[in-house]
Amino acid sequence: MKRIHVKTDLIASHKRFFFTLIVMCIPSMAIAAPLNDNDSRIKAFENGLVDRSERGQKDAQRWSIEERLKAHGVPGASVAIIEDGKIIWSKGYGTKLKGTNNPVDSKTVFSVGSVSKMINAAIILRLVAEGKLDLDKDVNHYLKSWKVPTNQYTKRNKVTLRAILSHTAGFSQHGFADFQPGEKLPSAIETLTGSYPAKHSAVRLMFTPGTEMDYSGGGTTVSQVLVEDVTGLSYLQAATKYVFEPLAMSRSTFQNPLSPSHGNIARAHDSNGNPTALPRGWEAMPEIAASGLWTSADDLATFNIALLVSTKSNNDFLPPAIAKDMMTRVKNSWHGLGPRLNGKGETRVYSHGGANNSYRAWIEGQLDSGNGIVVLTNGTNGHRIHQELRKSAEDAFSWVVKSDGGFDRPKL
Repeated sequence: MKRIHVKTDLIASHKRFFFTLIVMCIPSMAIAAPLNDNDSRIKAFENGLVDRSERGQKDAQRWSIEERLKAHGVPGASVAIIEDGKIIWSKGYGTKLKGTNNPVDSKTVFSVGSVSKMINAAIILRLVAEGKLDLDKDVNHYLKSWKVPTNQYTKRNKVTLRAILSHTAGFSQHGFADFQPGEKLPSAIETLTGSYPAKHSAVRLMFTPGTEMDYSGGGTTVSQVLVEDVTGLSYLQAATKYVFEPLAMSRSTFQNPLSPSHGNIARAHDSNGNPTALPRGWEAMPEIAASGLWTSADDLATFNIALLVSTKSNNDFLPPAIAKDMMTRVKNSWHGLGPRLNGKGETRVYSHGGANNSYRAWIEGQLDSGNGIVVLTNGTNGHRIHQELRKSAEDAFSWVVKSDGGFDRPKL
């Protein structure tokens, strides 16, 4: 028995070693998809979807991805599967617009809602690595164009970037309404002050920073303004400099409204699967750091891999110490510095969902194995698809991290 344990330890050690070697060139690796349609695991993944009500039953009906898209009224989805720190599969399913033959592929761009906050966290952490930001310093030290008002909640603790990224800063405004074609869009300052054309009241502090958690897109907008004030760049320029260009994420942008010239865009669909946000075909999300990212499955998987790599080896994206801080829960929060975190040891996992009016997205990385998944959808019911796809991937690729029981997600 002792010899078996030694062999197992060696295998695990070699696996981690090769994972580190493989991921040293993230952008070029991210476009590789070595499995093909005839691979048994891919067939199992594409045809192993189970309705949530039947999950765990031995005789549960298995469905194809196309069948489940139709059942949920979601025209299209794009998926990327990561194994040992590399993309082994990426593909589009269904169509960009209901009733057409215009197929989704792995480079089709989708709105990904709050997954945007993961990119925001990476921008900030890259600035921390450069010595331009301190996670534990009062954010008013950096803010120029807007300041966090001083009140009874800031007497004991000041608002910090660590608190904002972990949703413990105390800010209001969970999320934001999307904007339809033709509607005037608010600036970031108008978003914070609740001024027209913002569709909500002013973002405000609700409790002493650091003492509890309340998920806040409003707080993320504070960090958006801070990034612009510190860098002297627009937020899109900062995202391009610190994330998109270093990772060759050429299909990703925070432009809102997204220009039709970007091309290969998944159109918006409502809960009945019908086109919406007409005539353009998609909404705008001006609160860009919180919910304004447009990206593809290939690009988001490349970003996902960069995070997985950074926790294990020195690379040009995030220093390991900062990456590990990102992947450590902050006191009183379900989050680290951006992602939600669950599990221990080989079941350690980070994740983030995204939900704008007509799009749903999911990103997940499993820190021990280097496995992960990205799912993007162009329908209001897309969360049902990404839940079923995530479970099908777990079964097909024999993941240790389970979607039932292994996730102690907060009720936000």
